[in-house]
Amino acid sequence: MNKIEIKKILIAVDFTETSELAITEGIGLAKLLNVGITLLHVIEYNRFSSPIANMDAIVPSSEVIEDLVRKKFEKKVAEIESESGIRPDFNIEIGNIPTEIIRFSKEENMDLIIMGTHGASGFKELFIGSNAQRVVTLSEIPVLTMQQKTSIAAFKNILIPIDNSVHSREKINIAMVFAELFIAKIHIIGLPDSNEAEEMAKFQIKLKSIEDIITKGNLTYSVTLVSGHSLAKSALEYAAKNQCDLIIMNTGHESKITGIFLGAFAQQIVNHSLVPVLSIRHLENEYTMTNQGYGV
Repeated sequence: MNKIEIKKILIAVDFTETSELAITEGIGLAKLLNVGITLLHVIEYNRFSSPIANMDAIVPSSEVIEDLVRKKFEKKVAEIESESGIRPDFNIEIGNIPTEIIRFSKEENMDLIIMGTHGASGFKELFIGSNAQRVVTLSEIPVLTMQQKTSIAAFKNILIPIDNSVHSREKINIAMVFAELFIAKIHIIGLPDSNEAEEMAKFQIKLKSIEDIITKGNLTYSVTLVSGHSLAKSALEYAAKNQCDLIIMNTGHESKITGIFLGAFAQQIVNHSLVPVLSIRHLENEYTMTNQGYGV
């Protein structure tokens, strides 16, 4: 198996409030790991638009918008360097937002994408999906999404939903890396989709194997079976009740036909979680942070 090291962090920036949160949290993680960060803004090619160019009557050219974004970035980089001592790189691309984020992350060999999510509901949630959803679905590297203020240096309760899917256990390795890094407790919640005796027996064996892995890592954990009509709602309710500040989930085994559908469970978690969500795609990889001596 190939090991993935967290050495380069990409922060997707659209200059909204949640985007500012992503920058703040990205800086916190970069300082903790002593790694570099890159800020990326994508100007949508279909409208040559940008949230910072509020011009409804006259559609500005891509050159005008790019100049505005560049000046905005230069100011932001100066602020970041003054406040944190870190001077991030920044890039501006033109095109489809999720596509360009994914392309850039691959070409620049990024290890983690951080971005804000504005949530979605109704028709948009069921069919179109947000930029964050598409990035989460298509990215081959972990994606950390968030939609409200948090403290990335204080992940103390990490939630790992475990369902009946074949690849559900794969999130354990990276969860252990983060748990060791932040000295956090791992909360395993079992979400069986069947109460039949035979299926439950298999599910219990699955949970036991996960417990054994975490026990060998000398990490603190708990295991709870959770039921309900909506597994996503049950997971989010557990997170709120137990003050979980990070949810880790696997997305690669769910629909990835076009990047539009993320899968009902993962989609609802990304859109509605009030705490950061770390999404990893099903790949034959191990995750590590070897620059700090953390690994699985």
